[in-house]
Amino acid sequence: MRILLISANRERSPYPVAPLGLAYIAAVLKEDGHEVELLDLCFEQDGAGAALAAAKNHRADLVGISIRNVDNLTYPKSIFYLPQIKAVVDALRSEPGLQFVLGGSGFSLFPAETLGYMDLDYGIVGEGEDAMRNLVKCLGDKDNRRLSNIPNLIYASGDDYIQNKRIFSNSFLRVRPARDLISCDRYFKEGGMVNLQTKRGCPFGCTYCTYPQLEGEKIRLREPREIVDELEFIIDEYGIDYVFFVDDIFNVPQSHAMEICNEMIDRGLVINWTCFATPKEMSRELAVLMKSAGCVGVEFGTDGGVDATMAAMGKGFTQLDVERAQRVCDEAGLEAAHYLILGGPGETEETLQATYEFMERIRPRAVIVMLGVRIYPGTRLVTRAAKEGVIKDGESLLEPRFYISKDVQDILLESVESYARTRPNWIVPGLELRSSEELSRTLRLMGQKGVLWDMLEK
Repeated sequence: MRILLISANRERSPYPVAPLGLAYIAAVLKEDGHEVELLDLCFEQDGAGAALAAAKNHRADLVGISIRNVDNLTYPKSIFYLPQIKAVVDALRSEPGLQFVLGGSGFSLFPAETLGYMDLDYGIVGEGEDAMRNLVKCLGDKDNRRLSNIPNLIYASGDDYIQNKRIFSNSFLRVRPARDLISCDRYFKEGGMVNLQTKRGCPFGCTYCTYPQLEGEKIRLREPREIVDELEFIIDEYGIDYVFFVDDIFNVPQSHAMEICNEMIDRGLVINWTCFATPKEMSRELAVLMKSAGCVGVEFGTDGGVDATMAAMGKGFTQLDVERAQRVCDEAGLEAAHYLILGGPGETEETLQATYEFMERIRPRAVIVMLGVRIYPGTRLVTRAAKEGVIKDGESLLEPRFYISKDVQDILLESVESYARTRPNWIVPGLELRSSEELSRTLRLMGQKGVLWDMLEK
């Protein structure tokens, strides 16, 4: 079958992110002998026109469209992406006989609603390697009777959609993404790094987070040797010298992170890298090892600045854990950024002030602040938001809705803006403070690589 895979993501702030998940799908389809092309709309001026041209040139039988996010998660500068993606779908409808399937993390949070919005019949919820392979076989055989047997598939039936059971398999562990279909050079030039995944699954219970829904609650680990094999391939094939480990949490379990670092050190790899991490598992031994392996920065999902707001977000760690994590990074020579979500459950004027004071005390290289909490279905935050009247029971959350504590609704934006303007290491995308896409592009043209926040003054 001739298959065109389209990455619909066009967001380039704070930097463009290569469609790694779609490259995994492409790899398994190529294994099965299908003719696969990947169109990345991130750098296209006319997404609809580019998609239609690619479908014609490839003479595609099937188009798979990956939706990374349905919006930019940013309050109050919220942008809803589905209209521009629907324009792509509508343009492709002019090709006779073309079949469609949707997927991606954004789609997986709203599968039935998104299919209805696009007026399409098939979608894959969550991980897609096995589901896409089986769906393509069904469609190729013209045997729709087997659709009900494909885990992770959602499909139209009359006026409704049937969603099959969800599973989280280990198929991705033996697959290396088809990077030859991604413009790695372009992403390295404009994003300053290339992405790499070492595991899937999240065992934590943050009240707002969708990772356990998307990847499962059980961690599935890639072999450290295979991870570093892929890393060596990236270095040798593309001349890359900076990567970002895109796991939701790199340092859990610590033993796995240490094995990866030791493997990199043993092979003498010369490469800079950054990762997401939790403060809870950031030991001094791990920080030193990460530094020796080439790590130059750590992004912590800290979320709150005081124990009360951290607990309300379900973080599972305390202010003491955050302070210790920052200290071991400082001692190891690792730059650190802390992501905060201000205005969430339990936030008051007093907790805001205490958060400002805490960040001033630990003095990380960067503080990246999101305002309000995007409400997603299937999370514990939905229950709280409905109970407090922020949303109605059963209300659609497809278009962005944000939780903001009633105690700070009237002062949140002014308070954060007033404080952040006086702190050169604070980045607030919702207020467009030190987060300009144009500035990022200029710095890339000047040769700056990596995450860019490590250039800020403390």
